[in-house]
Amino acid sequence: MKLYRNVINLIISLCLIFIAISVDAQSSASNITSDIEDTDIAILVRGPVASKGFPLIYPNAIEVWFGYYRYLEEEIVVSFTRETIMISGEWENMGCDKIEGYLPDNKSFFYNNNDWSLLFQFPEQDLIDCDFISIFIIRLKYFLRDASPLSPPLLPAILEIR
Repeated sequence: MKLYRNVINLIISLCLIFIAISVDAQSSASNITSDIEDTDIAILVRGPVASKGFPLIYPNAIEVWFGYYRYLEEEIVVSFTRETIMISGEWENMGCDKIEGYLPDNKSFFYNNNDWSLLFQFPEQDLIDCDFISIFIIRLKYFLRDASPLSPPLLPAILEIR
């Protein structure tokens, strides 16, 4: 009889542990699902494409690489160069999160690092996406840290934007 009670108590304890684990797993799964739902993905669909002539600065023969990204059903064009870009006095200063840059027009953002520059061109006016820009620059800096300045830039293929 005592053995029977011990077995029953063991079964009840195991059931309670199983229920606790199940509830915790469901809670964790819902947290993961909400994290995934809060993440947008940008994908490099073409690039880097080498060309001459940095956009919005005419005329010029600056070596440039273009990356074409699909993000939120739109195309964003990112231009990369290692050559020096003279900033026009007409371009407005703009802070984008913690990144300082310039607005050459109302749908572009220019960022200048000491060794390279970027131009982000968005499809619609007045919709500069600072989250895209911030994540892109962080990832690009990571890829360029060991890259040769003579090789094409290693543009990030996938960006997870939260």
